[in-house]
Amino acid sequence: MIIHYLKISLRNLWKYKTHSLISALCLAVGIVCYILVSMYSQKMEVDLPDMERRIRLEYSQDRNSFFSMQDAQLLEDKLSHELGKLSFSQFFHKSIEAEIINNEQHNFPFIINFMGVNDYYFSYYNRKLLYGSRLIQAPDEVILSQNFVRKAYGDKNPIGTIIFTESSLQPDSAMQSFRVVNVVENDLLEFQTDCYFSYEVMPDQPIAINGYLPPQMNLEALNQLLRSVPWERNGETIYPEARLLSQKDAVSMKSLLINMLIMFIASLILISGLINFLKFIIQMFYNRQREIALRKCMGASVKGLYLLLFFEVFWMMSFAFLISLVLMELSMSAMQIYIPNWGIPDAILFAIYLLQFKIYIVLLAICMLIIWFPIRRLRMTSIISQVNRNRNKHIFRSVMMWLQLSISIFFIGGTFVINLGWYEAFGRTYSALTSQEEKEIIIVKINTQRMRQHLNSILADIRALPEVTDELKMEDNTMMSHYMQTYTKADRSEAYVSVIKGDPHYFKFLNIPMSGKVVDADASGTIYVSEDFRRQLDKDSIQDMVEFYGQSYRIIGTFKALHKESSNGHTIGSVFYPSNQLNAICFKMAPGTDIKLAIRRINEICRHYVPVTLPVEIKKLPDDKQDFMRSIQMMQGAMMILAIVSILLVVLSIYSAISMDTISRQKEMAIRKINGATPTTIATVFGKAYLTIFLLAFAVAYPLLRLAMMAIIDNMKVVSEWWWGVVLFFSVAFMIFLTTAYKIYRIMHINPAEIIKNE
Repeated sequence: MIIHYLKISLRNLWKYKTHSLISALCLAVGIVCYILVSMYSQKMEVDLPDMERRIRLEYSQDRNSFFSMQDAQLLEDKLSHELGKLSFSQFFHKSIEAEIINNEQHNFPFIINFMGVNDYYFSYYNRKLLYGSRLIQAPDEVILSQNFVRKAYGDKNPIGTIIFTESSLQPDSAMQSFRVVNVVENDLLEFQTDCYFSYEVMPDQPIAINGYLPPQMNLEALNQLLRSVPWERNGETIYPEARLLSQKDAVSMKSLLINMLIMFIASLILISGLINFLKFIIQMFYNRQREIALRKCMGASVKGLYLLLFFEVFWMMSFAFLISLVLMELSMSAMQIYIPNWGIPDAILFAIYLLQFKIYIVLLAICMLIIWFPIRRLRMTSIISQVNRNRNKHIFRSVMMWLQLSISIFFIGGTFVINLGWYEAFGRTYSALTSQEEKEIIIVKINTQRMRQHLNSILADIRALPEVTDELKMEDNTMMSHYMQTYTKADRSEAYVSVIKGDPHYFKFLNIPMSGKVVDADASGTIYVSEDFRRQLDKDSIQDMVEFYGQSYRIIGTFKALHKESSNGHTIGSVFYPSNQLNAICFKMAPGTDIKLAIRRINEICRHYVPVTLPVEIKKLPDDKQDFMRSIQMMQGAMMILAIVSILLVVLSIYSAISMDTISRQKEMAIRKINGATPTTIATVFGKAYLTIFLLAFAVAYPLLRLAMMAIIDNMKVVSEWWWGVVLFFSVAFMIFLTTAYKIYRIMHINPAEIIKNE
């Protein structure tokens, strides 16, 4: 009997194969969006055992501070008997250049991410060592991550090999070589750390201290004990204080709320896909009520009807699961291409696919409960009542469509406002170059020691290219954004100015108007100021000298504004510092140059001196973004993708609903036309339902959206304006009109005779 219901359900789905595919695709998209957002918001966190006993030690006066190495060692020496072992980890992750000498004595340079730890760090965080239990026992030893070993050594055993690091790891020490003593399994939380050195190697770096609450001692008693180890700092007595990691402070609560908000947004997409899925299944089931009534007359039981609907759900849910697997693979491949330094350990991939399967099981269980509702409605259905009763009003379908449309309006409006806020904050920027001239400037970052060693040869080869017409050396490795520094006005109030450093050839190179003399790049103690900042200096009666952080600088010129300087009111101008420090070189290409080909040639020149294990960063000027700007753009992109997905789900949902609606009510519309109904009347019958759903959805979603945007970007003027709400209203209304217009037009012009004959 089960095989019979499997065949019947599959045949019914094939009859509506287009709508079945749409519903399965919507659900698959929802699953993939939920998993990807979950992966980034929660980072696949793994709960550590005994979480209720884990503690972090902090200074009593400042919870954001960390311990110095001397303080950490003193604390461990005095209280080791009471506290037991403590985990030391240096807070700041760094990236430096290192050379790996493998078993074949071959050298390979890499950029490594590292941190300093003590030997108990690995036990405390349940980090599994792959080659026995050997830990760091001397400052010249290092433990590598499994990911880095695969990248640097392949399948070879790295134990006993040597790593040479830059002197920046140990600024006052001649020790630069480290022997590999073990490999640690990839950590789901910190899989980007490559090397774990002893914390003693970096004595100036702050240390985070973690441990366990001692047995038979509560937190208050422990803090009383810690008061016996005070320190004198800046004339003030401070002492360590313990905090349970399970207790959320204000910062962690804020992070928790942000994560909850992100997960809620991801859940909306998943819910929208599930609604579209269930709406199609249940509506199709209602459209077949006459068939169901006939089945009951032929002796079909409620159990049989339930199995019939369940297997339809099972087929579509399984198909959606397979589509989600394909979409997840495509998403991972896209991340490998478009996200820099993207790398996922196998454990993360396993967790992703396990979560995907769990969602499939949970959604299947939810659907099993939900589909009992139409079965319960049909329990008392008979063939006579089915022929005589009016069509169901599809209240459930309408409510679900209202919820979907509300979600879509929220995402579309959110994306719209965020883009408007972005333009308000960063869109009105200064540039003396045309967009084409910007694209003809290529920036080469000097980001490795190997590149610095061969810089003269690299520059000579690049200058020999016929398309290179000019060059500019910069200390700041970005041209499109600037860091801020504080200026104290005459009234003692403080304001911010934008700052960039480099060769004064900057102004001519970027066509920026400048009055004053051009000095050498090593002219220390001199600055150029922008016209906006010059006006502020005039108000403060400052002419030739200006002071920043207690140091005076001589003003030797005034320029219009920095390249891409924003005029959003957050700063009072900008400053340019002459500098001969070199971290990036800009090359101007001749007009008409094939920029992609030029970048490829420059990359080949750099690769002649820099091995493939080290990064070479070459990009066009418009692509040069600071990390902060890039993060905002990534958020914009994420919101845009979610909005597109939401629109797709709603459009497909409405299209599926209007298609099923027009099919199920063809006979009714034919009878209406026979009785004199005009095409306009028939269009009104269908249109008013979708219009009502849209108006109710907008009335709920728009106020919530406005409140959310005011909370997130409350300092933006655009949020308080009303016109974007009007644009949003008519944009969504037009989208719904386009989705429903064709199907309504078709049913407005049906031939009643053909419909009655087919019936």
